[in-house]
Amino acid sequence: MNRITHHLLEEGEELCTPPSIIYVAANSAAIKNNELSNVETLSEGKAYWMKNGSILSPANQYLKIYMIEIADMKPEEIRFTATEPCKINPILDELIVLQNSKSFLDRCNFQAKLWKLIGSMTEVQPLDDIDQTINYINNNSHKHFTVQDLAAKARMTPVSFARAFKKNTGIPPKEYVLDTKLKKAKELIVQNKGINIKDVALQIGIQDEFYFSRLFKKREGLSPTVYIKKIQNRVAVVSQLFLQDHLLSLGIQPVAAPVYPSIFPKTNGVPSYLEKPLEGTYLLNAEKTFNSKDIMTVDPDCIIKTSLHHGEQQTLTWMKNNQVYSIDFQSTWDDYLEQIAHFFGREDAVATIKKDMGQLEKRAKEMLRGVARSGKWAVIWVRNEEIRLYGSSNHACMELLFQTLGFKPHQDLPNSGYISITVKELLDLNPDKILFLWSTKAAVDKVARHPEWNQLKAVENKDIYVPSSQEWDPWGPLGRKHMIEGIISYFNLDKTLLYD
Repeated sequence: MNRITHHLLEEGEELCTPPSIIYVAANSAAIKNNELSNVETLSEGKAYWMKNGSILSPANQYLKIYMIEIADMKPEEIRFTATEPCKINPILDELIVLQNSKSFLDRCNFQAKLWKLIGSMTEVQPLDDIDQTINYINNNSHKHFTVQDLAAKARMTPVSFARAFKKNTGIPPKEYVLDTKLKKAKELIVQNKGINIKDVALQIGIQDEFYFSRLFKKREGLSPTVYIKKIQNRVAVVSQLFLQDHLLSLGIQPVAAPVYPSIFPKTNGVPSYLEKPLEGTYLLNAEKTFNSKDIMTVDPDCIIKTSLHHGEQQTLTWMKNNQVYSIDFQSTWDDYLEQIAHFFGREDAVATIKKDMGQLEKRAKEMLRGVARSGKWAVIWVRNEEIRLYGSSNHACMELLFQTLGFKPHQDLPNSGYISITVKELLDLNPDKILFLWSTKAAVDKVARHPEWNQLKAVENKDIYVPSSQEWDPWGPLGRKHMIEGIISYFNLDKTLLYD
């Protein structure tokens, strides 16, 4: 068992120590024969890890120390920060009382408070740069620290630290700390069924739950109580599709949802327009086999599932009697929306979403008329060593471009889907305008080095378009809106007119 003892040594007394943490509560002492510490003097207000050493009380003074013996602790050097005796001594005295109690609850409290105390005394290594500071903040959202604390750890003045931090992150350190705490709060709320607001506040280092609620509402636009209602259905999405897009548009935040870390490495594996709405959601790596045990840790009430690309090896066996809503492949984005809305009795919301989307598409079509009808278009994706030429139908993006927004397709495009072509075959097609989607500039430049590239009509007329379209995915309401806004912005049209 872990144990604390209190020792008061008079002048010249020597105390042999077992492996333990020594806290010096008053005055200072000399040590000898300690295997793990290279210090020769123990200073007041400091803690030290010692093994098989001895402590000598100083001349003309008494020595007050506490010895904390930790069972099965591995011999290693532990660094501690200076802590004022007036703050630490009362806690250690309380722990001595608790450890001697016959009450099981008191002994449990002793263990919990002991480790909390040791953690608070442990010295954090100096932070060498802003990136280390960011990692420290991200990994310690449960702690309370000020900008002055962070600046001291970074060995900078508060003013210099704040300036360097904002230059690196774009926001002041105080704002970053609060953002980190609120992200952690959302994670706690979403991933822990039944957690109360007071416990959430305490776990992010805020003692006053009412202050936490005010802060949450000010920064998130809704109270924690209202936020909890967004996850009252506790839905997990098990799919290689971003069906969380449809759920979010219906006002439901999933407790677990798929992500693609290699495709969206900077935004937690999802397009940027989904990153903020999914804060707190448990993220499932859709690039690997889904693990049913991982999903069940967030205690979902129901699961939305589609056929998985890896076949039977990803068949999921559920450990609870959960409702599993299976969705077959749907041909349009609103078919998915209608099915998901039906599961949760939100059919009324579908009509509103579809009406708003129809108005958005109508305005966008009118704004794009001059661009879309000024020639015959071909859409290409350069993917690895492959050049894909898309047809005008049977693909969500192509249907949005050609059928909904009015882009005029070249008459010789494939009937549907896509085909792989060469530059020579593209020259035979010779469209007026070429739109490259999901293609990097480097991939397009490689194609452009082909000898016959410059013979293309679109190249001669400078009608080659390469938007940043990695996130263009119109299979859900939020993604569809994002793609339409992206097209309008790319062609330098006034995006505000979309919402007049």
